[in-house]
Amino acid sequence: MQLIYLLVALVVVVIIAWLVNTFFQVPSNLKTVVNIVLGLIVVGMGLWLINTYVPMAGSIKAILNLVVVLATCVGVLQALGLWSRAARLWNDLISGRFRTDRNHLSTP
Repeated sequence: MQLIYLLVALVVVVIIAWLVNTFFQVPSNLKTVVNIVLGLIVVGMGLWLINTYVPMAGSIKAILNLVVVLATCVGVLQALGLWSRAARLWNDLISGRFRTDRNHLSTP
């Protein structure tokens, strides 16, 4: 019965994505957000499906969940255009170039 609910939910997600991207006149910012939310729903359903019906060791399941969550976070950041900023911030933190003083933020 759960698989039927999953299938119905996936059909609803596909219909909503098709309607939003084809017929509705919405700003591109809103389309991006709606597509991200729908993508997160699909990724969550897929991860639930794998965790529920694919037998595997607990450690492998934990690693799989971690990899999927990290890849999803990277995908969301890329879709929102924030990935390059996050990567630059990480590189600055690692290389020690990150400024800890707050003097550069004050206005003259």
